[in-house]
Amino acid sequence: MKYTLLVFSMMVLRCCWGPTDFQLMLEQQKDTTLLKELNGTYHIDRLKGEDISSFKLDIDFNNNTQQVSGFSGCNRFFGPFSLKNNKLEFGALSSTQMHCNETENAIEKKLLKAFEKANLILFTDNGFSLYNKKKVLLSATKTMAPYESIIIDYTSSSRGSYQKIIVKKEGVSVSQKRGKVSPFKKHEASDWNKLLKNLQAIDLDTIPNLVAPSKDFQFDGAAISKLKIILNNKTFETPSFDHGNPPKAIASLVKDILSMAENMK
Repeated sequence: MKYTLLVFSMMVLRCCWGPTDFQLMLEQQKDTTLLKELNGTYHIDRLKGEDISSFKLDIDFNNNTQQVSGFSGCNRFFGPFSLKNNKLEFGALSSTQMHCNETENAIEKKLLKAFEKANLILFTDNGFSLYNKKKVLLSATKTMAPYESIIIDYTSSSRGSYQKIIVKKEGVSVSQKRGKVSPFKKHEASDWNKLLKNLQAIDLDTIPNLVAPSKDFQFDGAAISKLKIILNNKTFETPSFDHGNPPKAIASLVKDILSMAENMK
């Protein structure tokens, strides 16, 4: 009888006193592979526990300019933001002055109020949630770009070496001879997803203007490298940089590319 009571008590404690969603999210922040930065467009799915996906609210962060903009249900808003560790703050937000129906106005008012109250941001694999005093205010997911046909081309060469790595959804090709593309080999789905996550954090339009942190390649001190990304028939290409020391904005992506190539050998 005592044993049965003990088992029952443990089941009740596990059921009713287990970790909350907030605690689970907080624990997830310890994951070193979690990308804790804001860049690109996010779709706001839930607002104070309510599914508001039908209103198509979105928020777009520009990590370079520290500016935010988006659609709040009736008007478009814009202004500055700052992110430090897990603290997100919005500056004074301006907006257009459209007239909308009562429901849209109510959603907009609730959203802007959530921005004001938010004092903590917790990240997920594909988005984030904003909190105030451990209570979730809103949740958003990253708007996925059509990466099905993306091609990533990384080349590195010196007087005595050459390597060309091509990564796409179907696999990875690693070539050691100029003008030759080796057969593609399948990669791990987890590696591809990790690469996409780092890619989505990059503003592709800024790639041609990236500044190399070092230029030893100009004096044969390092292999010369370039990264080219082809998306929706548009090509984004970096200036030359030292192999092993890419610009910070693409460092994580380059690391993933080299890791996938290494695993193919």
